[in-house]
Amino acid sequence: MTISSTYFITMVMKMNKKIISIMAMVVIAFSLVACSGKLDTNIDEYLVYVNKVPKSDSFMPKLLDLPPYQFAEVLFFENYDSGKSINLVITYSEDEYAFAKDSISSKLVFLEDPLMEYDYYIVPQVEFEYNGFVIKVVSDDNFDYPEQFGMLGYSDVKFQISFLFFFNSTLHQLSNTPERMTRFIEGEFRFPEK
Repeated sequence: MTISSTYFITMVMKMNKKIISIMAMVVIAFSLVACSGKLDTNIDEYLVYVNKVPKSDSFMPKLLDLPPYQFAEVLFFENYDSGKSINLVITYSEDEYAFAKDSISSKLVFLEDPLMEYDYYIVPQVEFEYNGFVIKVVSDDNFDYPEQFGMLGYSDVKFQISFLFFFNSTLHQLSNTPERMTRFIEGEFRFPEK
């Protein structure tokens, strides 16, 4: 072999390594995007987000109907693998929080027992803790568990109340283990980072 052919083979091998590296990076980036989703947080677009999540308008409150609050945040999440969710987090003053919590929760009925079908949990837990919130699954004849349903969360430490609604027409069960609700919330909802 001459020097020029050795040089040519070396260059081709380096190019192959670069191409393989670039392809691997593209695959990894695509996988990360495919496993996540799109998050929107503009509170001015709250009603637009509600309209994007089928049947959520029957559960998600109008901001003007809520007891007076300090701050409102919305986290609308479109999961590329599955469905859509909306999380409205309302922050109250310490003085107003207890009244707001009682006022809001007294208007709702909550599931008392997990929902099962055959050997699978449709809704494995009706009350659980996540991210400083106690979250309860709301009982409503208009919901089609687990494809679409609402939950109410509250944090006595942060003085926050969270309205959560989920929709995914292809989901027919959550799990055969009760601990699934925490993983479900982690995968399908977003919470403020504060």
